[in-house]
Amino acid sequence: MSRRQGKRASRFQVEIEEGVRRAAVAFRDNDVEASVGTAVRLWWTSHLRGRRFVQLVFQAHDVTLARISVGAVERGDAGRREAMPYFFAVLRDLVTQDGRARSPAWPEVGESSLLGF
Repeated sequence: MSRRQGKRASRFQVEIEEGVRRAAVAFRDNDVEASVGTAVRLWWTSHLRGRRFVQLVFQAHDVTLARISVGAVERGDAGRREAMPYFFAVLRDLVTQDGRARSPAWPEVGESSLLGF
């Protein structure tokens, strides 16, 4: 990784960590640092660009907040907190959808138009 790429990655990691910390506080997470670590690992394994992952973190926050406001997700007392696990479920789903949208389309089994048969 070049020096410039390292700085860029570091900047996005900081933005990801800040976004997850903001969500963790808003959703009364029991272990903020574990959530930050989970998000950073998800980013690295997703192979998404940092800027895009930051956008997905904020989108997951907004979706989770909307679900809380309609009563679908509990913010609640200790032992009944569902918001942060829901946030990560939404984030994982967004990452998966984004990865599929960006991956090259491969021909289905039996599809021969690209193979010249």
